[in-house]
Amino acid sequence: MFNSGITTLGENPVGSERTLVVLGTARGGTSAVAGALDRLGVYTGALSAGPVFEDVNLANAIENGSEHDVRGVISDYNGAHKVWAFKRPRLLYHVQDVHALLRQPVYIVVFRDVFAAAQRTRISGGVDIFRTMDKLLADNERILDFLESAHPCALLVSYEKLMANPALLVDALIELLPHAVDPAARQAAIDFIRPAPEDYLDATRTTKASGAVTGVDHDRVQGWARYNFPLKPAATLELSINGELVARTVADRAAETLPPCPQQPAELPADSNCGFCFELAPQSLASGDSISIKASEDITPLDACPLQVNLAKNAS
Repeated sequence: MFNSGITTLGENPVGSERTLVVLGTARGGTSAVAGALDRLGVYTGALSAGPVFEDVNLANAIENGSEHDVRGVISDYNGAHKVWAFKRPRLLYHVQDVHALLRQPVYIVVFRDVFAAAQRTRISGGVDIFRTMDKLLADNERILDFLESAHPCALLVSYEKLMANPALLVDALIELLPHAVDPAARQAAIDFIRPAPEDYLDATRTTKASGAVTGVDHDRVQGWARYNFPLKPAATLELSINGELVARTVADRAAETLPPCPQQPAELPADSNCGFCFELAPQSLASGDSISIKASEDITPLDACPLQVNLAKNAS
């Protein structure tokens, strides 16, 4: 008796129109399914992009609690696409309300070993693993409550099984589509599903910071930095010179509060207080020195770091 890790609930919608909803917990494998749908030619939203394939356009409308905006986005997508998909783990908190607004929804529900998902969350964000497992169990209960109360058309998927045999999942997804899929698209979807893809692991780190050095002088290094996840506080930064940690500061300054830097003026992202300035002892830096800056929680330095100081070039 073969266990494919895939089962269906209800009947597939009649006709050529439907909305495919990828449902599951955070770090639960929903990105693999959404990416496979993208490779099969399914539209995944105006602001959806790899490696996570979350349409923040619709997600923001849902999570801001604006039914008018949700209806507007859904109407736009329905008008432009007979079949489209939406993936967002936080949808599990709103799915009861959104379900009635969707056109012929079909749910692709991914279940993953809660310890594995919690371990991935711990690696990505340093969160306590037991607290995360408790939350994931509660989130799975929410999903089960929805399935049992709404009785939607659904495809239930084991994450572990889909990783072991991605072709089975891709073929099950193709069965949900009202149009033919060419072999090249099918193979692209199969190839997309792989364990622990590096780009996904990097993009989903809650400790991941972006930024740049925009000014260097003999006694100063300045620029901007912030965590990619908006709920994170201002980043504490560490400056290393020639491989030695020499200073820490917080990136929480507005551009106008940064001191003049004759080498290169600071250019901060608009509408953000994420500037930083390391003020050093006189003549701390000289041409040829190597400087590197990283957020204290991150594992990689800011863009273009480490970089070599060239004050003569900057001054020209």
